[in-house]
Amino acid sequence: MELHVLGFWGTYPGPGEATTGFLLQTDEGRQVLLDCGSGVLAQLFKITSVHALDAVIVTHHHFDHVADLGVLQYALLLARLRGERTRPLDIYMPHGPAELERAFQNEPLANLQRLDASSRLEIAGLQASFARTEHPVECLAVRLEGDGKVFAFSADSALSPVLEQVAQGADLFVCEASMYDGQEEEARQAGHVTARQAGEVAKLAGAKRLAITHYPHYGDLNTLQRQASEGFGRPVERLHTLQRLMV
Repeated sequence: MELHVLGFWGTYPGPGEATTGFLLQTDEGRQVLLDCGSGVLAQLFKITSVHALDAVIVTHHHFDHVADLGVLQYALLLARLRGERTRPLDIYMPHGPAELERAFQNEPLANLQRLDASSRLEIAGLQASFARTEHPVECLAVRLEGDGKVFAFSADSALSPVLEQVAQGADLFVCEASMYDGQEEEARQAGHVTARQAGEVAKLAGAKRLAITHYPHYGDLNTLQRQASEGFGRPVERLHTLQRLMV
């Protein structure tokens, strides 16, 4: 599997960049979009097209993870009208805003499917499982297994045993790292983890590699990376737009 980084910012995108979004490509060439934050589609279209997607997974309905879902629906509509896509696109998400759900339900090529923590599915040939995280809205961490590899994504969460469970033995664990040392209580209240906590969770889980995401727009991101690495006990990946990571 290969992971393409479409967006990594929390709250809002940096100039020319995007908030949370990843494209996972399997060895068989199937493509899964994981979250669809602000600016994600502009990055996605540098790699692939909406009519080539096999599935979309949405972890939760905060704007920095779903801001581009509405325009994804428009892109799907135009792909259908132009004859570029004829097969339905599987879109997996927790219960979301009624207007958004109606938009997808009114699009013949959108196959909207509900997700919750008990969901165990095959998505684009991958075995997918989920766990509810500690966050102000319903939010699901994601574990995808296939091609002999395990990819795990924390989504957004305060420190919780769930994160260690999802990341157990993962070949690549992408974990949010929204805050710095000294902000542990602020992070807990907001439903996030610090960079050091992300590293410590990955170490406890026995994850082989850790990449941090969901960066704050303040402070020194080199410090964020260093604190995560100290918690993990090994080097940690700091993400960049359109970076490619092998799982």
